[in-house]
Amino acid sequence: MRRILIFFLFICFINYYAIAQDNDYVISTPSKIESPFTPIPNPDFTNYFLTSSAFTLKSRDIRISGTDIIFAKGSYGLTNNTMASLSISLVGTLIGSIKQQINVNENLKMGVSVSIGQLLSVPQDSVVFFAGGQAMVTLGDIQNNVTFGTGFYYAKSTFNLINEEREFFLNNAYIATQKQIGRRVYIIAEGIYFWNYNVFSGAAGIKIIIKEHMALGFGIMPLGWIDPTINSANIEASAIPIITFRIILDRH
Repeated sequence: MRRILIFFLFICFINYYAIAQDNDYVISTPSKIESPFTPIPNPDFTNYFLTSSAFTLKSRDIRISGTDIIFAKGSYGLTNNTMASLSISLVGTLIGSIKQQINVNENLKMGVSVSIGQLLSVPQDSVVFFAGGQAMVTLGDIQNNVTFGTGFYYAKSTFNLINEEREFFLNNAYIATQKQIGRRVYIIAEGIYFWNYNVFSGAAGIKIIIKEHMALGFGIMPLGWIDPTINSANIEASAIPIITFRIILDRH
């Protein structure tokens, strides 16, 4: 588990170092730069595959996303730095959230978000209520960036869910990065660790820009955990495919 987290840290720091070096080079010798492609601006900069950046939508802009046909999310820019979202799913999810962007400087943004709602609803009146908050820092611009974040969540269910308990807390830390490698293509990597349950997740894949305001994502979500029923640290793992669609409605 520790080696996986170190690997993601290494990727993110190398990516941000490359961003910083590129920016320094452009500032010092702008006349000598010849871009190998004309980049299309990233329309989907508020989120990665699973986690959130510190960026928010501009005022009155709308973002609609879907993941694996099961999950959907709609977001609206209340102001240039405040965004409201609603998440739904085929398993009964209904969660509202607010995210606030704090502009530190051109290449450093901070963000905070709060969420509340229903995480799950299945037959026989089985419901999981959910509330939580996140804080994140994003380095870079909307094209190439890296985000460090942490989240604290509380859930209460009407049935035994984890370790025969009906309410529990989740705490996580995450690292996410994206880099443009072609006119329409980005690579994305994320690592998420839930330290109070020894669970690691994340995502890795590519994002393709379509018609400047739409994006398709293809990747894989690894999932690993330590079995608490045995004395030794037996790490179990699996992987889930991810297919996402995002569209941004620019209303300016």
